[in-house]
Amino acid sequence: MRLRRWLAAILGLTAGFTLAATAAASDFVVLDHRHYDGVQDDLVGLVGQPRPYADPLHPTFAELRRATMSVRLDQASGWGRLFGPTVDATTTKPYPNDGRVAGEEYRAFTKGPSGARSAVLLQIPAHLSREQRCILATPQSGSLGLYHDISTLGFWGLQHGCAVVYTDKGHGTGAHDLQSDTVIQFDGAPASSAAAGERSHFTAPLSAKERARFLARYPHRIAFKAAHSRHNPESQWGEDVLRAIRYAFWQLNARDGGGWTRDNTLVIVAGNSNGGGAALYAAEKDREGLIDGVVAGEPQVQVIGDARVRVVRGGALRANGARTLLDYFSFANLYEPCAALAMPDAPWVERLTHAADRCASLAQRELLSATTLEGQAREAQDKLLAYGFDPETDVLNAAGYLVGPDATAVKYASDHGRFGVEDRICGYSFASVDAEGRPRAVPPAEFAEIFAKAAGGAPTGSIDLINDDDPGGPRRNDLSRSKSTGRTDYNLDGALCIRELAVGRSARAKRVQAGIAEFRAEGDLHGKPAIIVHGRADNRVPPSFSSRPYLATNSLREGGESRLRYIEVEHAEHFGFAGPGFDTRFVPLGYYLLQALDRLWLNLTTSAALPPSQIVRTTPRGGALGAAAPLSLDNIPPIASVVGPRDHIVVQQGIVILPD
Repeated sequence: MRLRRWLAAILGLTAGFTLAATAAASDFVVLDHRHYDGVQDDLVGLVGQPRPYADPLHPTFAELRRATMSVRLDQASGWGRLFGPTVDATTTKPYPNDGRVAGEEYRAFTKGPSGARSAVLLQIPAHLSREQRCILATPQSGSLGLYHDISTLGFWGLQHGCAVVYTDKGHGTGAHDLQSDTVIQFDGAPASSAAAGERSHFTAPLSAKERARFLARYPHRIAFKAAHSRHNPESQWGEDVLRAIRYAFWQLNARDGGGWTRDNTLVIVAGNSNGGGAALYAAEKDREGLIDGVVAGEPQVQVIGDARVRVVRGGALRANGARTLLDYFSFANLYEPCAALAMPDAPWVERLTHAADRCASLAQRELLSATTLEGQAREAQDKLLAYGFDPETDVLNAAGYLVGPDATAVKYASDHGRFGVEDRICGYSFASVDAEGRPRAVPPAEFAEIFAKAAGGAPTGSIDLINDDDPGGPRRNDLSRSKSTGRTDYNLDGALCIRELAVGRSARAKRVQAGIAEFRAEGDLHGKPAIIVHGRADNRVPPSFSSRPYLATNSLREGGESRLRYIEVEHAEHFGFAGPGFDTRFVPLGYYLLQALDRLWLNLTTSAALPPSQIVRTTPRGGALGAAAPLSLDNIPPIASVVGPRDHIVVQQGIVILPD
């Protein structure tokens, strides 16, 4: 950074601007520009609570925006007290103005290959720094829309005086109700696909005749951008982040009449889950030096297999442990419902009302050999452990399954294979359902607020995954029966079909796997400083399949030039659940993401050393379920600058050694 500033001083502003001019107006479609005064409304969404829509069938963009940003996490877990958009996680002191930030928002589409588009949001705080110019790029987690990660990551950049640019990575909240031919526009308002035109987040690529023919057999179905765009968006996640950064430079220069260059502007990419994976993909693809540093939280990154990779935890060795998301999702989707019964005191087990049927059906298909329900549950649990899941995740098998790996696996299989909604892979589709789980017309008021409520796909509200192959007719997947077993076993047939797409050799499986091959990470961050933060108890994106093998692969690619650090946090799971049974067992990973950002910032602005790779030993809150004591700093020690052998993670030449 200092070298770039020195060069900028010598070469002058004009030369610097030339270096930044990597994008043109034709690369973007700017759709909206708004101001927020920090009193009536603000960039972080902290002003007031969402109110009922004045017209539930036609909510305004302001109403939808506020509803989208209204997520408030659990204060007992530290959010809003020890970290979050109202309080500085490093000092635990409140931010000025209670965290509210006045400023401007620009919303746009960036253009990718073959007509693919990603939505971007640029937030510019009123106190935008000119002394330390900076851009924080935040790819969204999951398949969520543009406003989701403002309260978890984006606010950090705003408080530092940075412009913050978000991208939905080609997923986002695009939905198309095929029956009424209604889509969601960029401002969240439903409209006919013809009326929406280029302002549609997503319109299914079907002709009118194709749509009518499909609906004649499968009425009331809904297509989602994240599943049915036919673009395999994940293959472009890294480029989507780079396009968002280029857009931020272009828009800032257009707004200010120049002055924003790569020579004088610090660029950090920070994301969580899918956003964390996208951050790493972007750093790997950054050949022009746009990015200065990266923070990746629990990254959903899919690493190229390498026989030289070894990860040792305690005395257990796992060679070449990287797995694709569809691989471990489809395996967990098979065994988690049954395995959950091995821990009857785990959170949400009581909600798995058909778990015993799944155990029986797995045994019938000779996927389990035990003859008692208790034995089948233990055997299923052992299979997950042998597959690579860490023992800390056993207690999360019920919650992990109920969050919806079947719907998520269907989304990704369709996405990676570039299948359309009409392909209905493995007999699955998406629709609104009635009380019996039968497809119906989506209620207009529900579709009118899908921009604020949907996480880029099903399940959302009454819209859920449908098993079209139920012998009794299409029905919501978790209420349906399997043809081969006749049981209400969470559609084992469909789960086995998805599993085959992940690891099998059918024509469709090869198509899906070819799509996955387009975005496997190589582990080369080109010497950029980067910090990965991951929870040891993560069963949604287990570190054993993602972060740990990525760390090992990076050491092979970059060797002694690597500036990647890995922070693994005990007692942290993926979602930050805080209800009964979670409150006593887990600590929030989000606190450590913000610490990592602070440490990276110091490294980039003052040359302070990055923290060593380490295990952070946390202490759960304990106590009675649902009544755990409020989280304190004693529960969550900071990322250490000096680490002893008990906590130090050793990384060298493809080998990662983690203390147990």
